[in-house]
Amino acid sequence: MSVVKRLCRIPSRAAIPVAVIAILSATAPAAKAQTPPTGFSWQEIGARTFESTCRVCHQDNGQGIAGAFPPLTENVTALFAQPNGRGYLVRALLFGLTGPIIVNGTAFNSAMPPWQQLSDEEIAAVLDHVLTSFGNDQRLPNPFAPVLPSEVAAARAQPMGPAQVLALRALPGAPQAGVAASTPVTFTSEQVERGQRSYRSNCQDCHGTTLDNGEFGGPVLKGMAFRQKWTAGSVVALYSFTKEKMPPDRPGGLSPQNYVDLTAFILSNNGYQPGDKELPSDLDALGKMSLKP
Repeated sequence: MSVVKRLCRIPSRAAIPVAVIAILSATAPAAKAQTPPTGFSWQEIGARTFESTCRVCHQDNGQGIAGAFPPLTENVTALFAQPNGRGYLVRALLFGLTGPIIVNGTAFNSAMPPWQQLSDEEIAAVLDHVLTSFGNDQRLPNPFAPVLPSEVAAARAQPMGPAQVLALRALPGAPQAGVAASTPVTFTSEQVERGQRSYRSNCQDCHGTTLDNGEFGGPVLKGMAFRQKWTAGSVVALYSFTKEKMPPDRPGGLSPQNYVDLTAFILSNNGYQPGDKELPSDLDALGKMSLKP
């Protein structure tokens, strides 16, 4: 199938709440002058939050998963150095991010989930952890002024959606979103049958016979839960996450073919239709397959 390139449709500046633009423009310099509140041990809180929340996608070394989840090296400090960078990073973590972006010269089109369930301290601390880890500390301004819980609280008071967060990247001084490639999702009925057999052997106890009734409380893999988590991105995110995390007792323990067959099975249970070409295991090819309905 041919690759159809389309320019990312970034929400207009008008789609961003005026108050948010004012906060980003007016308060960023002031934030640098603040000092961390007494008792804000961001090093400990940040490392713990990264381990429990961020590590599975962005990995222990911050390099992410090729084609699926972007690295946290270099790009994060480049964002932080921009006039709007502090506010953008806070909002990307707090409200999520949807749409294609360019990270270190590579296109990504996955969905960053919102983490509003984390406390202001946890969000500030994990951002500070990322900014000072993976060699990023060598690229920070000196002295480094950590992101503070008060900055997160101010952002939380101005709710926005993940598409609006993407639009913040288009404000002056922020890295631009790039051109994203998209091809239709493709898999065969035979591949779905193989995936179903793998599912029964490796996944059914946790996720259930209908992908939403697991005996051991595995997350729902179809319907609204699936759409909210995956349809803003590409197939590579779903495939890579499954390969990295599953089965829980031996993550990555199946063959690439097993994982891509499982992906086809999950897709078939979410309204995607089989065709005459198998879903490939090549990450570049999967990254070009959009899951948007």
